[in-house]
Amino acid sequence: EAPQNPMSAVAATPIPATTPIFRETCARLQAPILAPTRARWSSRGRHRVRANKENSTAIVLLPEAKEYFREVSDDDGFLAAAPCDFFELLGLDCDCDDKEVKAAFRRLTKTTHPDIVGAVAEPLAVLLNSAYATLSNDSTREAYRKAVEGARKTFDGGSQFDGKPVSQWLGPDSETKAIFVDESTCIGCHACVTWAAGTFEMVEDQNAGRARCTRQWNDDEETMQIAVEMCPVDCIYWVKRSQLAILEYAMKGCKREDIAIMARRRSGNMGSAPSGQNPFARAESILKWRREGKRFIDVAAKKAGGAEGGTYRGHDEALAGAIASAWLALPDDVREKGWPTFARDGEPLEP
Repeated sequence: EAPQNPMSAVAATPIPATTPIFRETCARLQAPILAPTRARWSSRGRHRVRANKENSTAIVLLPEAKEYFREVSDDDGFLAAAPCDFFELLGLDCDCDDKEVKAAFRRLTKTTHPDIVGAVAEPLAVLLNSAYATLSNDSTREAYRKAVEGARKTFDGGSQFDGKPVSQWLGPDSETKAIFVDESTCIGCHACVTWAAGTFEMVEDQNAGRARCTRQWNDDEETMQIAVEMCPVDCIYWVKRSQLAILEYAMKGCKREDIAIMARRRSGNMGSAPSGQNPFARAESILKWRREGKRFIDVAAKKAGGAEGGTYRGHDEALAGAIASAWLALPDDVREKGWPTFARDGEPLEP
């Protein structure tokens, strides 16, 4: 006998129909077709399929999970953690002074000079010169600091991408996939939280009231897959474990719309236009700027008259991508020597 469906209890519980989302949730939970029961997995639970290989890492999925798998195209390894502004590049806090800037610049120049590392370090040499020119002057350092702090605040109050997932990993080390919720499209219906409470939680940050995967593999795979299929707006995905960190980071910078407005839009009853923001697109944007980093550096060096670089008063995605691209191009041992804390904590050196 199949276990009792916990959603049946939710469907039987009166929900105050005071807002569009309450009414929509109530209607969905009381619909004739609710969640699939575990009985449906009895004959197919052991049969799995493999998604396309990327970087020699196979993603093993249940047959029903294939349509819920999504990934970011990263053939070049550009989505690893890396310094993304001049303060991070020099390993300094935003309140540093010119003496600290000079000491950090000298230390890193000795470690990463193209005469020692080779031509691969030339883009970084240009950016180190720009970092020194920008941060060694009180006026330009202050202007650049404000720009960087503004850019960091876009991502959940100023956090930087350290390459570590936000959700807790409870699965085996050999597991290659993870669960991810696109909170920008979640309507806060509680369905996934009710079915797989060990994996999902409702969160209220950014005035969201949305579901989030906070513990990876704290439920069995079949339970998680059922929760994925239960989502009425298909906002839960299986993703590569290697891409989980960048997606969770990108999610921090995505706008969460009012769920009542989203419900009105789906019903065709007015509502504002969609924000157009989602974590997959934002992650792809980060990747795009990193891929174009070398071209950005070449143009900047040409404008500055050579490898001396130029002075910056602002900071944007193009400059962030160029810094990350140049840093990731360095050999692993050079990154470990020049940025031991960042390389170790951010874990960008794993193959």
